Amino acid sequence: MSAPRREGVKPLHAWFLDGLAVNPDGPALRLNGRSWTYTELHRTACDWAGALIAGCGGRPRRVGVLASKTEEAYLGFLAALYAGATAVPLGPEYPVERNRAVVAAAGLDAIVVDAAGAAQVADLAPAAPVRVCLTGSAEVAAALRESAALDGAVVVPDGSTPAEPLDDGVDRLAYILFTSGSTGLPKGVPIRHGNIGAFLTAVLPRYEIGPQDVFSQVYELTFDLSMFEVWAAWASGACLTVLNRVQALAPERVAVRQGITFWTSTPSLAAAVQSRGVLAAGALPGLRYTMFCGEPLPVETARHWSALAPNAVIDNLYGPTELAVACTGHRLDPAVADAGGPDRAVPIGRPFPGVRHLLLEDGEVSGTVGELCVAGPQRFDGYLDPANDDGRFLDLDGERWYRTGDRVRQDGDGLVHLGRIDGQVKVRGYRIEVGEVERAVRRAAPGLDAAVLAVPGPGGEVLAGFVIGRAELDAAAVLKQLAELLPPYMLPGQLWPLAAAPLNPNGKIDRTALREEAVRRLGGPHRPT
Repeated sequence: MSAPRREGVKPLHAWFLDGLAVNPDGPALRLNGRSWTYTELHRTACDWAGALIAGCGGRPRRVGVLASKTEEAYLGFLAALYAGATAVPLGPEYPVERNRAVVAAAGLDAIVVDAAGAAQVADLAPAAPVRVCLTGSAEVAAALRESAALDGAVVVPDGSTPAEPLDDGVDRLAYILFTSGSTGLPKGVPIRHGNIGAFLTAVLPRYEIGPQDVFSQVYELTFDLSMFEVWAAWASGACLTVLNRVQALAPERVAVRQGITFWTSTPSLAAAVQSRGVLAAGALPGLRYTMFCGEPLPVETARHWSALAPNAVIDNLYGPTELAVACTGHRLDPAVADAGGPDRAVPIGRPFPGVRHLLLEDGEVSGTVGELCVAGPQRFDGYLDPANDDGRFLDLDGERWYRTGDRVRQDGDGLVHLGRIDGQVKVRGYRIEVGEVERAVRRAAPGLDAAVLAVPGPGGEVLAGFVIGRAELDAAAVLKQLAELLPPYMLPGQLWPLAAAPLNPNGKIDRTALREEAVRRLGGPHRPT
């Protein structure tokens, strides 16, 4: 049974109300051994929304959620929407300096914290004083009051002032996510209810999801892939099962026990599961769907996951945060995947309904290859700081297009991701696309992944790379194979085996950590001569 789909775009929290209508007594959230039904979660969110409104002396404009996969994270986000506010997720695991910059940029009226978030409040308060700090824990509230770390009120919802969900239409901001900025400061990406609603309207018909389904919830709310996990589940009356990092890396331990039917993953996280080398084919028979997103999906990773979850449909989605989670998708045909070489990436597929795209090459519209530019209802209006808009938009034929910075090719499977247009490096005067080198490494070392970087060497920038998925490797043999695939100037000077790549909090390969490791292995930082 699938949840009914109400036609048209609506406020984000109205999608939760769809799930509530179809499955009021079923589980909406499982977290740390506790379960909330849809009715329980709704009533609690109403209580928390009422406490936010009462504490702020009226409807708050923006509510920060400084919590990490605790009840405060999910209830705080939903309560902020119910209160008619914009939710702003923050990560307690992020450095205080970054969160301070986010708090200052967002201009919060209130903040919801768990125990980990409360530990940062004293350092965040000077950046932008907030009127209300809400927590579900009396102990955390007492500690905050005692520390006098906050000028505003510390509130624990008691159910005395519940608020019904507010509905002001779809033009207001639903949430603001902050991504890395080229200036070194996080960039605020405001997403309207209409943007994320257009995504859900387009993507949910791709799946037959209903109250019988159980979603994995792997990612922090600061990462936009979590918006798919949370809202696709709740819009369908399905159960959202929150996993920690250890559980996400060992799906065989939780998928069967928790009855998970819908798994979400970045390709890097799936590659990390593969590198453990402990799962046999068919280890995840209960999965009905697996959705990959966030990075290019290597064919080899898709093959391995398809063998682990033989009953699962594999969907590869693509999209930057600025386009409300994802805007294209490709449903994997295992037979086609088997026919491809290991260096290939799975196509990112065709645009979702309502998404318009064009390819830009050398300033001109191209029909085959170029930078992907996107327009339509999922496209955000611009960054929180308009200074970040410079160069990110294209005005053409009376329409505004977002320039993704991703280079793609149009072919029979839709769009194929070719790498970032800013993925070029310059080594000894040659311009090199590191994505091309990485594809060649995967071809020379079948079954393994690759990360190639330009790092400072004794005579300037040099190429170095990691072959990921094995602790030992005959690097000389791989380099010999590469010499048959690449010109000499594109050959990495060093290749090191790595059993598993370090991942950042969003489950992507941590290229900064790999670059630091490459510099260390090359003997420390060097200045160009």
